[in-house]
Amino acid sequence: RTFRRHPEPNTSRMSSLVADPLYDLVLHSAPPSGSRWFSVRDSAARMSRAIWLYYYFLGTEPLSLTYFTLGWNILWYGKVAGTLLTVAFVPGMPFVLCAVELAKRLNELINPFASVDWKMAGPGRVFFVRPDSVFSSLLWDCYLAVSVFAGSFLQYGTDREGLMHCWYDSVCTKDYWLELLDLAGARRPMQLGQWDGATLADIGLGIQFGTADLVCKISDSYLGIGDKLLTRGVDFSSREDVQAILSADVAYHGKTAIVSEFVRPIPADAPGAPTVSSANYSQVHSLDIVTMRTRAGVKVLTVVHWTDCTGWSSHTCNAGYLVDVESETIISPTSWYSPYFAKQAKSLVGKVLPGVKEACSRAVKAHEYSQLPWLTTVGWDCMLTAEGPIFFEGNVAAYRTPRRIFLSDACMQGFLSECRGAGGIGVLKPRAKPAPKAENMLPQIAASALQIAT
Repeated sequence: RTFRRHPEPNTSRMSSLVADPLYDLVLHSAPPSGSRWFSVRDSAARMSRAIWLYYYFLGTEPLSLTYFTLGWNILWYGKVAGTLLTVAFVPGMPFVLCAVELAKRLNELINPFASVDWKMAGPGRVFFVRPDSVFSSLLWDCYLAVSVFAGSFLQYGTDREGLMHCWYDSVCTKDYWLELLDLAGARRPMQLGQWDGATLADIGLGIQFGTADLVCKISDSYLGIGDKLLTRGVDFSSREDVQAILSADVAYHGKTAIVSEFVRPIPADAPGAPTVSSANYSQVHSLDIVTMRTRAGVKVLTVVHWTDCTGWSSHTCNAGYLVDVESETIISPTSWYSPYFAKQAKSLVGKVLPGVKEACSRAVKAHEYSQLPWLTTVGWDCMLTAEGPIFFEGNVAAYRTPRRIFLSDACMQGFLSECRGAGGIGVLKPRAKPAPKAENMLPQIAASALQIAT
C-alpha cells in the first residue's frame, strides 16, 4: 500500500458541510421555463445577469471596480493598452470584453496563423466547447468573458493577488494544494520525483519504487496541459529514463513539475464497487468538489461527478452529474455546465457514490488551512478508489464559480448577498494587507494614466 492512512473524519453532522442556500439553488437549478440549457434564451439570460452585476458594482462600488478593472486590463492587455482601456471604457467595459471576443473569432476565421485559444489548448477543452449555433456560440464566448470578470470582482474585490490567479497561478501551484491536502489528512498519490526545470530528483522512495506507472504534472499548468502518463517497463525503467523524457519536452523546460504514482479508480468488479460510469466506459472519473468561504465558515458549494471518460484522465469525460453530499446520491446531470454536456446521458441519476461525504469533509478542512484571504472558492479534484477518496490537487475556482453564480436570478442574488451582504465574506475574511481605501484609489488610477501620458 502506497497511500497514507489517516483517521476517518467525523461525519455526524454532514448537513453543516454545505453552503446553504447556495448549495440547494445550484443543486436544483433548471433552465428558463419552456427553454433548454444553452438555447439562445438561456445564453442571453446568463449574459444579462453578468452585465447587470457589473453595472450594479459600478453604481455601488465605482472606485473599487475601477481599481479592479485597471488591474485586470493591465494583466490581460499590457500596461499601456490596459490603462488606456480603463481610462476610456470603464462605463462600457462589458461591451469592450465582448468586442475583444468578437475580434478573436474574426481572427480565427481570417488568420491561418492564429494561435490556439488557451481554453481549447489542452485536454480540458471539453469544458469550454461552444454551442453549435453561431449566434449562441458568440453569446457563449462573450458570456464567459464578462461572467469571469464580474464573478472575479465579486469574489476577490481589489485583492491584486486574487486577481493574478484569474490569469496565472503564481502562489497556488500544485505544490501549494498538496501541502493543504497533507495538513487536512487527505490521501493523495505518493510523490516519487520532483522536476526543477532541468533535473529530476527522487522524492521519498524514488522513481524506481514499486510497480505503479507515473504521472507528470507541471506545477503551474491547468486543464491537463503538459500532463504525461508514463508506463513502467515500457516508457521508462529508471529515473534516468524519465529524466530523458522530460528533458526532451520543451513544455517542461524551465518549469517545475511533480512526478507521482498513477492511481487507478476502484475496479468495477471489486466487492461493493459503486457504479461510477455508464456502460461501455472505463471506471476513470473524478469528483469536482467546490468549497466556498462563507460567513459561516468554509462550506461545500457543489459536488460534480465527471465520468464516461475515453482516456486515462477525467479531462476526457463525456458526462457530469451533481451529487448530493448528505445522501451521496447522483441527483441530476450537469447539463448547465457547458454546451458540451447539454445533451449528455442521464443513466447514472439515482446511483450512490460512497466516499463523497469523506471527500467533502477533507476538502473543507484543506480549504480552512489556507491563509490566503482572497481564496473564496476552490475546486478540489479527487477520485474514488479501493483505498477511499484520493485527492489530486486543488484549483482556484475563478472559472468554475461564475458558471454557478449566473445560473439563475436566485443564484446571482444569493452569491451577491453572501459576498457583499451584511456580515458577508467581504467583511469577515482576514486580509494580509488592507484593501485600498476609496480615497486612496483615485491617485493610484490617475498615477497610472499619468505615467502612460508622460
